[in-house]
Amino acid sequence: MQMKRLIWTLIAAAGLVFGQDQPKVVTKIVDVKYADPERVMRLVSVAGGGINIRSDSSLHAIVVSGNPETVAAVEAMVRKLDVAPANIELTVYLISGNVRDATDDLPKDLASTAKQLHGVFAYKSYRILQSFVLRDRESTNQAYGPSTSGTIPGSSSTYDFQYRTLTVSGGTPRMVHIEGLKFSVQTSTGTRDKDGRPEHENSSINTDLDIGDGQKVVVGKSNLRGSDDALILVITAQVVQ
Repeated sequence: MQMKRLIWTLIAAAGLVFGQDQPKVVTKIVDVKYADPERVMRLVSVAGGGINIRSDSSLHAIVVSGNPETVAAVEAMVRKLDVAPANIELTVYLISGNVRDATDDLPKDLASTAKQLHGVFAYKSYRILQSFVLRDRESTNQAYGPSTSGTIPGSSSTYDFQYRTLTVSGGTPRMVHIEGLKFSVQTSTGTRDKDGRPEHENSSINTDLDIGDGQKVVVGKSNLRGSDDALILVITAQVVQ
């Protein structure tokens, strides 16, 4: 009799286990509008909790399966990571440093830059030759961003300005990172090669650069051919809405 009671007790306990509700599993498609779905998937996979995550770059989406609480947590992480890239405005100034006595001829927004130039270089005056503005969105994977070229006023020299990518980091102020910046100047020598083609001298600046939001940075200088004057490159970066 005791043996039968034991058997029935065990069977009853097993029945309680099988009768319990199984964990609820939900599946949700989370749109990824701005970020790379594959990169986002790798980051949110650390959530754990027995979830299943798949990404689809062509559909810009992530599919998440698991218990409701974990799926909701993963969705919140995706929303936090999937933010619109910042818009960045670069203003580039080409400034001439002159060995002759003269009054600085620079706009008011370059007043602090003029003080910096007088403290670093021995030129007696500075004037602006040209400026231009480039607008771009934050990006980490483009081959090259916007570029521009032109002729340096008062000379026969031409210039090209380009960069590869722009990114923004947090902090106060925010920092704009310019990767693969290239500024090149081509000046005719007035001579020709053996095939009769005009010869040129080339000088360039190739660098990566960090600029605080709204700050102006003196990037470099080069002497203009046939002159003691200098060409100075100044850049300011601003994160805009």
